[in-house]
Amino acid sequence: MKAILLSTVASILLMCPQALSAQNDTLSGVLYNAKNKVIRNYPVTLGKLVPVTVKTSRNGVFIIPGANLEDTLYIGVPGEDKEIRIPVSGYNYLTVRLTKSNYEASHRLEPDAALLKILTRERNKMVSSSTMNKEEIVKSRCQDILCLLRQMSGVSMQGGSIRIRGVGSVNSSNDALVVLDGIPMNDLTILSSIHPRNLEEISVLKEGTQYGARGANGVIIIKTAK
Repeated sequence: MKAILLSTVASILLMCPQALSAQNDTLSGVLYNAKNKVIRNYPVTLGKLVPVTVKTSRNGVFIIPGANLEDTLYIGVPGEDKEIRIPVSGYNYLTVRLTKSNYEASHRLEPDAALLKILTRERNKMVSSSTMNKEEIVKSRCQDILCLLRQMSGVSMQGGSIRIRGVGSVNSSNDALVVLDGIPMNDLTILSSIHPRNLEEISVLKEGTQYGARGANGVIIIKTAK
């Protein structure tokens, strides 16, 4: 019986190799045409079995939260009845230049200076409000809270800490205070155990005077659904 079970599991894994190597994270990139001009409002699709389609922004940027970085990106060739396939190959950042019936792709684990500038400008526009409601949380397709926070304007991640840009203390920690359902958190590892579907709202406060000295570097308020 044990041998049959092991054989069955092995067969499933062989049919679904992504089960072994799939890694979910945010996939970001910029789409250019053959003349190195960004392609705006253009659909980009990740995957075929469970496809996720987004459109590039006015800066040619596409951002797919919770993406399977071992999947394939599909992009139609402008003016042609054809699509190209670009393996993501485990990278977080792609710069894609579409040429005639072909493409050039640069894969990176970290964005270069030019790409970082574009993505930072884009990221700051993703959530103009300092609050994400339940509908926006669902639309984000994020699978964890950290993914959501990366989309919040003014929030940055540094190592295991969460910070709010433009806020900081000279003589103390610059970490933002995280408040979960009214309770200030000392251990942020608890955030990894909460799925976004169980959230009602996330807010970012640059001034958290109501929390005393602990709120001096800003406050991130997380409310779960009751």
